[in-house]
Amino acid sequence: MNKKKRYFLDDINQEEFNLICINSNCESYRLAYLLNMGFNSRFIKSKEEVYHNKYKVKFQSFEWNDRIKGVSCYLFSNRSLLVVDSGEKVGSLFDIPKTKELYLIEELIDVDYILKINSGINTVSLVKAVEKISEVSYFYQPNLSQINLDLIINF
Repeated sequence: MNKKKRYFLDDINQEEFNLICINSNCESYRLAYLLNMGFNSRFIKSKEEVYHNKYKVKFQSFEWNDRIKGVSCYLFSNRSLLVVDSGEKVGSLFDIPKTKELYLIEELIDVDYILKINSGINTVSLVKAVEKISEVSYFYQPNLSQINLDLIINF
C-alpha cells in the first residue's frame, strides 16, 4: 500500500523586506555607481517612476533585479525639490523661485536615500559595503513599524 506524501507550503509574506537609510551628499546616480563598484551589484535606472502622491514630483530610483540569483533590490532618493512658479514676473535682481522640499517617506526627513532589499541579498554584507563608501555620511536600519511605506511597498 503506497502512502501519498503531502507537502504544505507556508504562506509567503510578500511584504517582507529590509530598509537601509543612507545619508550622502552625492547624487543618486553616483551612489548607485559606488554601490555597484563596492558590492558588485548591478543597479540601473528604474523604468518605473516614483511620484509623490499630492504634488506629482518624481523621485530618482534605481533597481537591481536578477531572476537567476533571486535578487530584488531598489535604491530611492528620499528628497525632491518642487519649484513653485508664482506667475508674477517682476524681473528684479533678487527674484528667486519658491521651492519646497518633499520627501518620499515623510517620517524619514533626515534621510537622503533609501535602499530597499526585497530578496536575494544578505543585508549584513550589503551594510559592510555601504560602510566602506567614503561619500556616505551615515546609515542605519529604521524601525519599519513606525513608518508609512505605502509608496515603496509595491516595488
